[in-house]
Amino acid sequence: MRRNKNSWLLVLFVITGVVLGSLIGNFFGDAVPFLSYGPEHLGLNNIEVNLGVIYFQITLLFKANVTGLIGLLLSLIIFNRL
Repeated sequence: MRRNKNSWLLVLFVITGVVLGSLIGNFFGDAVPFLSYGPEHLGLNNIEVNLGVIYFQITLLFKANVTGLIGLLLSLIIFNRL
């Protein structure tokens, strides 16, 4: 028996897991420093595109920590159990 799973539901689960995990890590990071351990910022910083008429600048940064990764793993496990 094959189960059909919605890919948008997976994206929602992953984003929710990472955000909630990161919030928990930031909240309890002072009491338990291990939870907020991780690199400062990951991503793209100041990408500029000038098309003559349109100019835009893009910055996309993520602040990853241990609890964000735990939240990601938990969200994937919960999604697979559905």
